[in-house]
Amino acid sequence: MLKDDFVMRDVDTLVNTIARLVLHQETADYTPTGREEDAEADGLWFALDQYIKAGDFNAAEDLLYERADWQDLRYLEMGVAFYAHLNHLSDQELAEGGFDRDEVGEGLRELAQNFGVDLKL
Repeated sequence: MLKDDFVMRDVDTLVNTIARLVLHQETADYTPTGREEDAEADGLWFALDQYIKAGDFNAAEDLLYERADWQDLRYLEMGVAFYAHLNHLSDQELAEGGFDRDEVGEGLRELAQNFGVDLKL
């Protein structure tokens, strides 16, 4: 329990750090724009949302990694929002979705690394 609390706080800190320093936002929250040039990113977000609602977090994560454009920060924003959402689920909800608390932090770190964001202090 104590370890899980630490991991949750660590992920929250990483989410906020990426949001502020890389994305220049107060929070990490992807919002679809509906613009034609954002159709691919928005479509991915809607697909991720469906997997999340279905409780299939592994499929959502796999889809994110398959379709992310590692040069486009919208996908970083989307991924950070995804992991932030997972971080606020209960341990039971994560387990039911095939995830555990440590995977949330590991996934966020890997995502950041794929975008060239070094989270080592």
